[in-house]
Amino acid sequence: MPVAVADNRPASPHAVVLLPPLLLSRHFVDDPWLTHLGAYQAASVLLRRGWRVEVVDGFARRSAALVRRGERAWLGEPARDYLRRLRGLRADLVVVAGSPFLTVSPGRGWLARLVVAVPAAAGVLAYADMVVGGMHYVEYDGEELLASAPRLDLVLRYECEPLLERVAAAVEAGTATSRGVLENRVPFPLDKLPLPAWERMDLPASFAFLRRVLGTRWRPGPFPPEPAETLPVVTARGCPHGCVFCSKNPGLPEPRRQYRAVPWARLERAIGRWVRTMGVRRLVVLDEVANLREERFEALLGLAERRGLRLEFPNGLRADRLRQEHVRRLRPLTSALKVSLESASGRVQRHVIGKNLEPAAVERVAEWCAAAELPLFVHGIIGIPGERRGEIVRTVRALAGLHRRHGAVPLLQFATPIPGTAMARRCPPAPGAIADLHEAFQHGGVTTSEFDPAFLRQAADVLALHVATARERKVIVNLTYRCNNHCVFCAVGDRPARDARTADVVEALRRHRDRGFDLLDIDGGEPTLDPELPAVVSAARAMGYRRITVATNGRLLSYPWFADALVRAGVMEVLVSLHAPEAPLQERLTRTAGSFEQTVAGIRNVLAAGGGGVDVGVNTTVVRDNVAALPAMAGFLAGLGVGHWTVQVVTPFGRARAAHVPSARALRENLSAVLDRAPAGMRIQIINCPPCLLPGHESAALTDFGKAERAMVFVGESGVNLQEWLAGKRRRDARCRDCVHAVLCPGFYRFEGERRGPRTSRSGTNAASPRTAR
Repeated sequence: MPVAVADNRPASPHAVVLLPPLLLSRHFVDDPWLTHLGAYQAASVLLRRGWRVEVVDGFARRSAALVRRGERAWLGEPARDYLRRLRGLRADLVVVAGSPFLTVSPGRGWLARLVVAVPAAAGVLAYADMVVGGMHYVEYDGEELLASAPRLDLVLRYECEPLLERVAAAVEAGTATSRGVLENRVPFPLDKLPLPAWERMDLPASFAFLRRVLGTRWRPGPFPPEPAETLPVVTARGCPHGCVFCSKNPGLPEPRRQYRAVPWARLERAIGRWVRTMGVRRLVVLDEVANLREERFEALLGLAERRGLRLEFPNGLRADRLRQEHVRRLRPLTSALKVSLESASGRVQRHVIGKNLEPAAVERVAEWCAAAELPLFVHGIIGIPGERRGEIVRTVRALAGLHRRHGAVPLLQFATPIPGTAMARRCPPAPGAIADLHEAFQHGGVTTSEFDPAFLRQAADVLALHVATARERKVIVNLTYRCNNHCVFCAVGDRPARDARTADVVEALRRHRDRGFDLLDIDGGEPTLDPELPAVVSAARAMGYRRITVATNGRLLSYPWFADALVRAGVMEVLVSLHAPEAPLQERLTRTAGSFEQTVAGIRNVLAAGGGGVDVGVNTTVVRDNVAALPAMAGFLAGLGVGHWTVQVVTPFGRARAAHVPSARALRENLSAVLDRAPAGMRIQIINCPPCLLPGHESAALTDFGKAERAMVFVGESGVNLQEWLAGKRRRDARCRDCVHAVLCPGFYRFEGERRGPRTSRSGTNAASPRTAR
């Protein structure tokens, strides 16, 4: 019978690595759900030394999720559950796997709670920056962190694998560890660095966590939830470029352009093992520039193709190092591609940012992605100290153009002086600046002699509006040019009074619907004079148009049976033209007796017939004679129960003449009065008015200009693109050059017979003409 022999060898040292859940800003950037990479990287360093290692993982838990809490978010298992798991902790070394989410607001307070919860008997407690690549690093005061957390013994800063080795060696030797801050400032090679110890992770729980988090409704992930069998990987650290806002290679000697790669053969063997033994189906590549070296990038693509792996590149790829063949190969491998434009200005690229990227490279990649049907995101950044207003406008215009031409989705951020970056050294945060760095990326901005945060937000709003409205495709059908009013400013008042053939209209609607148009405006003339109007509405509804609007003077709607018939046909919106709050002025403008009374009755009838299911609005054309009545008009419409009001400045078509145009001063004063005191619950949109005429209310005018495609089918004529046609009637002048609204606004309308010089009103104020409006 075998005799048991006592083993007197000392037990291996024991380490616990803490991967805590995270308290985040709801505006968070980067990928906090991938910070587990740092924890398992720390574990691998200690395992290689023969330590027994346990990872207390706050992500790989059934209760872990991404939950919004007002202006904050919580990622991982509930705090009380995680802290409960730390009770009775015993080890020779406890390592908090650090990340920028723990050292800046709001995570700093949570870090303090976490540290206090680690028992004093748990051994040496170290906070370790695990800067393994791929996310912003935020510089902080290590001594201040140590002083604020008496339970901490050590703060290990920057790429701290060598520091962990040093601390582990001291523990093994029984050497007393002095309390303090240790920093690694040496760019060590990655040749022998161990790869993350993923085998120590609860794979099913971790993959389930990623599936839940990436599918969170209020904040979907940057790539799809599936396949959830996903691991992050860093194939190389650092970047040789010197972008002023970048936090790469923290702690390393300036200019911090060191680039170090994991030997490809080691990486390939490890990935093959992960696929075979862990069922990994997707890699998230967190390199700063994953395609910096073409041969390594192509080797990665080849490995993914052979292994059936999906790839994601949340930090993007460098556009000038991509070839069309790369895009073709990436199409079946990735959900989307991301590249950075940053600025459309060559001067800013070379002398302000230091990126040295030719914008033409982004245009090429956008064209290739569109051809390959591979979704593309293009990152831009505005508000960099040294940038000029015109260059910001140029960047926003370039991003809008890439979206319009190729469908590339813009990702715009404000330049933010992240502590530790060259930008922060040049431009420290101003007093009163947004303290939440994550929020500052999207809602902050710095102030220089060229711009301020308000200007930057205007630029971002303009781009967002372009993207939102560019998805809409509307067809506008003129059923007839006949009308029972005779408005002095009628845009089609010079057209022959004729009707369209109903069969031609229905065919045009079907043709446009097949092309993806899903919004319909039925206009005139006066469309209610066409007895086939209800049939056209019904046909459009059957085709699947999701919004059908009839624009009318409303006079026939004064007959209740007619209003009922139109509603039964399926109309979704009725926009009634009413140009004054009282009869004398309305009838002077329409040149039709009784038109006021009938139009008002028509509004009441269609409101009643719709029963709240039909959106009833009013359209008012603004001319010199009625501009002063606009504030009174707002109250009058509110009394009728009208839900929205479109205020349309007269345009140079049909009977309208330059003499009908109100002065710039009259427009500014009266439109501002309307918007300042808008009736509660009423939506007001300003049409055909350059935003520069509405200081403080520019957004009310901008919604008119972001329309990507409006096809107009004229009676008896071929269809045209309305936006292109209207743009030909406008012009810009020198003042538009650096105006951020010029990204959407095509300028001022030109009227026939308009004088070449500035036209002024009797009060001496410049009129709203291309050369005089402000």
